[in-house]
Amino acid sequence: MRVFSLPSRIEGIIFDIDKTLYDNEIYARHQIDVLIGRLAQELSLTFKEAQEKIRRCRADHEEREDNGCRSLGNIFAALGVPIETSVAWREDLIHPESFLKKDEFLVKTIEELSGLYRIMAVTNNPVKIGRETLAILGVDRFFQHVVGLDSTMKSKPNPDVFRFALETLDCDPRKAVSVGDRYEVDIEPALSIGLGGILVDGVTDVYSLPPLLALGR
Repeated sequence: MRVFSLPSRIEGIIFDIDKTLYDNEIYARHQIDVLIGRLAQELSLTFKEAQEKIRRCRADHEEREDNGCRSLGNIFAALGVPIETSVAWREDLIHPESFLKKDEFLVKTIEELSGLYRIMAVTNNPVKIGRETLAILGVDRFFQHVVGLDSTMKSKPNPDVFRFALETLDCDPRKAVSVGDRYEVDIEPALSIGLGGILVDGVTDVYSLPPLLALGR
């Protein structure tokens, strides 16, 4: 875990979901592979050809220092697949119930945090997938709000996603912290608009958040 900034007073926490609230590399890889497979079908390419097309697109944007294409949704948009289509593909192809299960340690952690802070989740999957994932993990009832790809039709790391989340949470950015597993996607854009940021290596780090965040109360 790495703390990049911790507000002097914390009122709200914005959690990423995938690879933050659970550890499952097989499921994480599956989500990418099924979407690449659908893109290959759409463009009449082989899977490897679609992978290469994505790689080149990402490299081109990184050369121009466009961090937006670090997300698959934004890469697909750059390749001509609208965000609305990405939402539909994800809802059709991604099934968290096939990979995840209830996490009692996470339930205890999020229950404790929800008693002290306003918490919400922000995901680059649609809200439906985010809610299903939280329900399977056993923590859905603690998240009043989930912001997904279909909430703004924008994908992290666009800072507008975090602005929307803060408005939904009704929280001053100077009193909120973003928790996620990818610096460029979950932390950097949050820091850019005034939130705190905690980079985690997975759910084990999330278990240790209550005493750490208590420093900001």
